[in-house]
Amino acid sequence: MTPVLTAPAPVLPGLSSPETSPLFTPWVNPANGVVSHILTGRAAPVQQTFYYTHPSWSDDGRHLWFNAAFPPPGGRHSTPVLGLVDFADNELRVFPETQMNSSRAWLDHATGEMYWGNNYDVWKRGPLASDRPARVTTVPGRLVADLRLLHLATHPVFSADRSSFNLDLRLLRRDGVQVSLLGDVSLPDGEFHLWQRTDGRNYDHALFSPTDPDLQMFAHEYWADALLRGEPFDGAKPYHRIWLLRRGEQPEPLLRQPVSHSGHEWWDASGDFIWYLHYGVGVKKVSLATREETLVWPGRHSHAHSSRCGRYLVAARMDDPANPDCHVVFRDTHTGKEVEIVNRGPLAPGLTQCVHLHPHPQFCLHDRYICHTTTIHDRVDVALVPVADLIARTA
Repeated sequence: MTPVLTAPAPVLPGLSSPETSPLFTPWVNPANGVVSHILTGRAAPVQQTFYYTHPSWSDDGRHLWFNAAFPPPGGRHSTPVLGLVDFADNELRVFPETQMNSSRAWLDHATGEMYWGNNYDVWKRGPLASDRPARVTTVPGRLVADLRLLHLATHPVFSADRSSFNLDLRLLRRDGVQVSLLGDVSLPDGEFHLWQRTDGRNYDHALFSPTDPDLQMFAHEYWADALLRGEPFDGAKPYHRIWLLRRGEQPEPLLRQPVSHSGHEWWDASGDFIWYLHYGVGVKKVSLATREETLVWPGRHSHAHSSRCGRYLVAARMDDPANPDCHVVFRDTHTGKEVEIVNRGPLAPGLTQCVHLHPHPQFCLHDRYICHTTTIHDRVDVALVPVADLIARTA
C-alpha cells in the first residue's frame, strides 16, 4: 500500500489548482518524467518563492503569495514587493506599496494576510485588491537610540498561541560593533518586548517554536562576525550556531558539542525536534528532550525542509551558492528512495536575476505541494510539484 501524508485540511471548493489554472504551465523533467507546474503568468520580471521556513499558501488554498521584483534587464538587485496568485479567479496581483526593506514577509495562514518589515515599521495587508495596508507596530526609539538599523528581522513567525510574532533586530553602534536584539511584538497592541540584547555578536534567523509560545531558537552567524572583524571564515572550526531562548531566561546552545559549519535550521512541526544542515555531512534532526542528533539524509545539501509527519524531506543542492544551480531532490526517509524534481544549471550572467537566487524548496498547502524557485525557463519562476506523485515514486 502506498504511504500517504497526514490527512490534509480542506480547502475552499471551486478553486483552480496549479494543474488546472491557466497561469501555470507543466514542465516535465526529461530525466524521469516528474512534472512541475511553473507560474508562467507574469506580473513581474522576477517571481520568487519565499524562504523555505515560510510556506506562503493560505490554509484555504485560495492565495499563493510570492516575492515580485523589478530589477532592470540583466540586473541582479531590486527591493522585492509582494505578489500573489488568486486561485478563485485565476488572477495575478502585485502590491507596490509592500517594499520589504528590512525583513522577509510572513503569512497569517488562517486569514491570508501578509506581514512585512519596512525600515523600523511592520505592516500588514490582505490579499484582495480592495484591501489596504495597515501599520502593525514601530520599534520604540528608546531601544534603538544611537544605533543604525541593519535589519529589522530575518523571517518572523507567529507564536504558537498567535499572541505575538518575533523580531531579531540587527543594528550597528557608532564604534562599529554590531548589536542584536531578540524579542517579540504582542498582538493586537503592537508592543515590542525585548527578550535579550547582545553586543558584538550577529544573532538572527530566530523562529518561534510551533508549539511553545515562550520558546524561540536563533542562530549565531559566526561567519558574519568574522567578516565584520576582517577575519577569514574558517568552515572547519567547530562552533555553536543554533541556540534556544526561553522567555525570561538565558540562551543555551542546542547541541551538546559544537560542530563545523552548519545552518538553515527549522522546527519540526511537532515542536519536539529541530532540523539543520551540517554542511558537507547532511540533514540532521535533533531531539529537544535529549539533545541527541541523528543524521537522516547524508549528502552535500544546501537547504532542506520536512513534511509535517517528518517522513518526507526535500532538499536543494548547489555547487556554488554565490551563483546557484537549481537541483532539487525529494526523499522518503523510511524507504531511503529519492527522486529528482529538477536539475538545472545557474542562470547565464547576462540574464535578469536577484541577489538570493536559491531554490528554497518547501512543503506547502498542508503538504499537498512542494514549492520552490526555479530557473528552467532562463528566468526566476515559482514552481509547484504535487507531493502525491513523489510519494508514489519513492514508496
